[in-house]
Amino acid sequence: MTASGNSQTKCIVCGLGETGICVVRELLDHEFSVSVIDRDPEALERMQEFKQNVAVTEGNCLLDSTLQDAGVPDADVLYSILPDDRSNVFLSLSARRINPQLRIYSIASDPSAEKKLELVGARKTVNPNNAEGFRISNEMLRPNVVVFLDQIVYARHNAARYLNIRIPEGSPSAGLSLSRLEIQKITGVVIIAVRRIDRSMVYSPSGDFRTNEGDSLIAFGTKEDSDAVLKLLSLEQDRKHRWKGVRNVFRK
Repeated sequence: MTASGNSQTKCIVCGLGETGICVVRELLDHEFSVSVIDRDPEALERMQEFKQNVAVTEGNCLLDSTLQDAGVPDADVLYSILPDDRSNVFLSLSARRINPQLRIYSIASDPSAEKKLELVGARKTVNPNNAEGFRISNEMLRPNVVVFLDQIVYARHNAARYLNIRIPEGSPSAGLSLSRLEIQKITGVVIIAVRRIDRSMVYSPSGDFRTNEGDSLIAFGTKEDSDAVLKLLSLEQDRKHRWKGVRNVFRK
């Protein structure tokens, strides 16, 4: 996903416990289209705290009819955040059957459930117990790193955060080196890693690193910084003196 076009990406969140509410809040903060499913009317009432429009479906998300009503056939992403592993596996299987192209993300507290979720097509599973254990141990081991990550992971509105900027298909920037692109020099954004289209990671890429279509540039900055980089990547790169006047545009 790129930083642009989020409103066209339809996300469905199943399960409105504390984790589910956190997912909804984060998706809305990044301007995604969000629908939620829960069988508890009180949980659904919490959606009123969000000023953005959230589509609400009351019902059992383990039923195909409920998933149909919530728009799973036309959705792009589904978050399965139910309280037990068996339900998350069953939900992922049902949703995959209804929409084979659906990207599914789920939680799993047991390693065997993680493997089952992968088999039914979940793109990513998160073990909340492991995540919490890692988080609390690092409070002592790497306290300053934890503070830094908390500030950017839980950033709100226009605060600085990690950016994921995908090089779009047909971008004239594809194939050029980072030194040629001059992203940091022009926009001030520092590229700290690149995720290749094959999902491999390149950390602290050098100036001669060449980008490709579909690569995701991982950086640190604000939404405005992300927009500036996307604008830069869309410019024609092969003109003589290509950056003449461009720096002044980005500094306005």
